[in-house]
This record gives sequence, structure tokens and C-alpha cells, in this order.
Amino acid sequence: MATTNRVINNPDQVVEDMLAGWLAAHAGTLRLSEGHARVVQRQAVPQPGKVGIVTGGGSGHEPAFLGYLGEGLCDAVAVGEVFSSPTARSFHGAMLAADGGAGVACLYGNYAGDNMNVRMAVEMAARDGIVVKTVVANDDVPSAPRCDEARRRGVAGEILMWKVGGAKAAMGVGLDEVIATARRAMDNTRSIGIGLSACTIAAVGKANFHIEHGTMEVGIGHHGEPGMAVHPTATAAEMAELMLGTLLEDLPFTPGDRVAVLLSGLGATPLMEQYILYGEIARRLHERGIAIAFRQVGNLFTSLEMMGVTLTLMRLDEELETCLKAPCQSVGMTVMGQEAGSLPATSPWSAPAARQPDRQPQSRQMSDAQAVARSTEGPCIALDRAGSMVRDLIAAIASHREFLSEIDGLIGDGDHGVNMAKGFNGCRARLDALDERQAARLPVALEQLSLALMDDIGGSMGPLYGRFFQGLADTFAGQPLLDGRLFAEALTHAVGNVQAMGRAQVGDKTLLDTLVPAQHAFTQALQSGAGFAQALQAMSAAAGAGKESTRQMQARVGRSARLGPRSIGVLDAGATSCWLILRTMAQSLQRLLD
Repeated sequence: MATTNRVINNPDQVVEDMLAGWLAAHAGTLRLSEGHARVVQRQAVPQPGKVGIVTGGGSGHEPAFLGYLGEGLCDAVAVGEVFSSPTARSFHGAMLAADGGAGVACLYGNYAGDNMNVRMAVEMAARDGIVVKTVVANDDVPSAPRCDEARRRGVAGEILMWKVGGAKAAMGVGLDEVIATARRAMDNTRSIGIGLSACTIAAVGKANFHIEHGTMEVGIGHHGEPGMAVHPTATAAEMAELMLGTLLEDLPFTPGDRVAVLLSGLGATPLMEQYILYGEIARRLHERGIAIAFRQVGNLFTSLEMMGVTLTLMRLDEELETCLKAPCQSVGMTVMGQEAGSLPATSPWSAPAARQPDRQPQSRQMSDAQAVARSTEGPCIALDRAGSMVRDLIAAIASHREFLSEIDGLIGDGDHGVNMAKGFNGCRARLDALDERQAARLPVALEQLSLALMDDIGGSMGPLYGRFFQGLADTFAGQPLLDGRLFAEALTHAVGNVQAMGRAQVGDKTLLDTLVPAQHAFTQALQSGAGFAQALQAMSAAAGAGKESTRQMQARVGRSARLGPRSIGVLDAGATSCWLILRTMAQSLQRLLD
């Protein structure tokens, strides 16, 4: 019976169970070597006359090492316990499996256990008449200082070494040439890792160290070891600068170099975040005059469920680039084959240009000129100087970002505040790019807000709030002054836009439970003889009551409706943001009326 939240059977048998599943999934191309329960080989080996490529290491790094068994890569792999070297017998078994009579290249990582077991396996193979030569990966820069590279660990750079060695062997060259090229590949490769959370070996049941919240371990190892230094948690841009600053000066890499970039997650890092970091790396290499000729991004060499990343750079010459771009096929890497020296003329990773405001102010001016000014009644606000209301809305949403996401996370996906803040901040950028006089006009500012929400945040809130603010902007267009009657008309138009967008009704636990009562309260206050400011106060109060009413409702539409009665007792996130918007509008307009 499972006692931990892991997808396992017996914690002491995870490697055996993993191997059984791996072989079942890839039975057409891989198999266990005869007589060796911890050696996996390609179905197609040994190949007579071809140099065999062998590696091995501890489990828990998947897809390494098994994932790089394939045509144009490794031929046989020795499999160890989690984070432990394979035995000498397993390495020897891999050498026997891969030998096609031309010798074997054993390409592995620089760890004490691996070194000892490989050395014994080479001696055992020699007694069998098999010539085995080795290259030890030592690409991990933080693990030992410059000029002491022999003590450095092998980390994700091993993948590039396997790719180069496997390509040379597939070309039919001799063992000495395979070894020389693989060694040159490693001499030109540098890596660094950053850990953001520790990992847990199932049989141990707890992490062997702890990364404090708000910190990161720089120089993390692939076996759950702590890093060489602890730094405050950084942005992706700061991580990129730190990692490149360590690697580039170590070889060193210089302007004009062509490089391979391998960026690997450590097991728990989302691909989204890996690509964010890759973009920062690529941009900085470009700025330094270093061209990326080969790239791989993904969970390529992991450490169980550790959160973090490793970055590997290889400086290329023509031969290394040709080997990296040669075809290969495996679980962990597939390259269709391409010519060396080919780089796109443009850089697809370049950051997009800053978003410019749509040409709506000009079209709004045209509609303003065509509109007929209405008569006003009571206190008024000059619409040409009321654009500050939109700035107030932006500030309110931005300052409540976490609050709104926390509410959403209780019965939703937790992104409401994040998406709202993104859309409203996008409006800020649009307004900043406008002429100051145009941005001060409320119809213009509201239209830019509508466009930003519909263009930038998606989901349901983008079109709903976008149409709401568009309704306000359309009603205000061409009018010089805003009084209570015009605001009531605009609010009615805006609410109608929202209701027309979906199936929700009051009582369904949505933003309509805030919006409709607030609109009714404003209109009824005016009809009862209240002034503009008093009607705004009534609107704000009704919005607050409407928001609170959703707490005891069961959701009937949207994602949270699937939760049924479990949605009761929690505020609706849309109703809450709508309350915040209406309250801020009321406060902002009341200040302008003073």
C-alpha cells in the first residue's frame, strides 16, 4: 500500500519497475542484454565493424542515460541504482553488448564510483579481447576551479559528448578518431546548474538537503547535492547573466564563436520557464557576438523532481558542428539532419517590439466630431480631463493582483489577478505611448483599456471586461461633459454588452452578481433625486453587497460550476474584481466632481 504521494510500488524496487516500463514502451528498438538485468542495448547492435558507444550512470536522471540509446547515439547503457554508479559487471556487460569488433568508446561522467567501476570493466573487457577507450565528462564549471578541470563533475554536457561520439562512430571511423573527437567535444564544453528545490529518493523518503524559500543553489549537482553557493532567488534574466558570466570566461568563449546550447530542466521545471530562460540566454549570446548553431531545450538530464535548470555551452568547430547536426533518433533526442554552418538570417528568439496603441484615438476623434453634444443636468465632469479614472483602475487592479488570484485559486485556476493585472498594465503601456492630451480624454483611455483587455488577457474576462469598457467609451464619445444621466446611460449600455456575451444570469455566481445590482442602484438613486456623487456612492455600496452575495452561492456557470456545492462559501473572483473596478470608478469620479 502506498504511503507517499509518488507513482511507485515498492520504494526499493523503483529502478527495476522503471526498467520494465521503459522496455515495454520501447520494445521495438531496445532490449535487455542477455544475462545482464541492468544493461539495456539497441536491438540493432552489435554492428560489425562499427565502434560501439557505451555509457552508464545512476537512475533518476531520465531520459539520461537510457534516453540516449539510439541510432547515431549510444549503443548500450549500464544502469545503476538511483544516483549510484552501475557496477563494474554492468559496465562490462554494456561493453560486450556494443562491441562489433572495432572497439568500444566508453563516454561517462566524472564521479568516483563511475571511475572505479569503469576502470574495472575495461580490465574485464581486455581479458575478453575487447579494446575499450574512455573519455570522462567534466563539464561542470562550479565544481572545481579553472586549471583543476580534472576534478570537475560530468553533468548535462555528457549529452553533447554522446551525440558527437555517436555521430563519428556512425560515420565508420576508427576508435582512436571517435575518442579524439569526443575528447575535443568535452574540452570545449562548459555547464552550470541552478537548483530551486531539493529532490527525494523514494527509498529514503526525504530530501538530503533543503533549499530555503527565496534562495537558490548555484552549482547544483545532478545527484541532489547542494550547490557551491547560495544566492537570493533571481529573475530569469538575472539567472541568465549569472550562468553566462560563469561559463563564458572559463573556456573562454569569445565574439565570433559558434556554439551549441543545451538547456535542461532538472525534473520539475515547467517547459514554459525553460523557454523563458532560453530566450534570455539567446539574446545575451547574440549581444556578445556569439552565434547559436545547435540548440536543445527540455527535460534532457534531470534529477528526479528537482526544480531548477542546467545550462551547457559547447564551442564548435566545423567537425563538432557537423557531428551535432548529423541525424540521430532516440527517446531523449532526435535530429533529422542538417548541414553545418546554416543559421537563419533572422533571430526567431528576438523580443517582440513594444506594443503600440491601436490607431483608435484618431477614429475616436472622427466619431466625436460627428456626435451631437447633449444637454447636461447638475454637477459635471469634463471628459477631456477625466482619463485619470483609467489610471486609477490600473493602479487598483495592479495592487490587488495577489488578492484576486488567491480568491480565484480557492475554486478556480488561480490566475484571475495575474491575467487582470497583465491586461490593465498593458493599457498603461498603451496610454504612455499616446500623446498626453489624447491619453487624458476618458473615451480614448477607456477604448485603449478595452482593446488591451481583449487583446492581452484572453479567457472569459478579456472579452467581458473589454466589452464593458467599450460600452462606456461608445456612450461617452463626442460628449464634452459627463453628468449623472450620461453615466447611467453608459453604465446600462456597458452592462448590456456583458450580458450579451454569455449565458450567465444574476445568481449564477459571476461578475453579474456585482454588476447588475450596482447598475440598478445608480439608476434608482438618480430617479429618486440623488445627485451624481450620491448615486456613485450607492453604486459602490451595491457592488460591495453584490460581491459578498456570491459567497453563499453555488456556481452554475464557468469552471467552478463543476465543483457543485464545494463552490459555496467562497467569493467569486470575477464578482470581486468587478466590485474593485466599480468602487474605484466611483471614488475617481467623485474626486473629479469635487
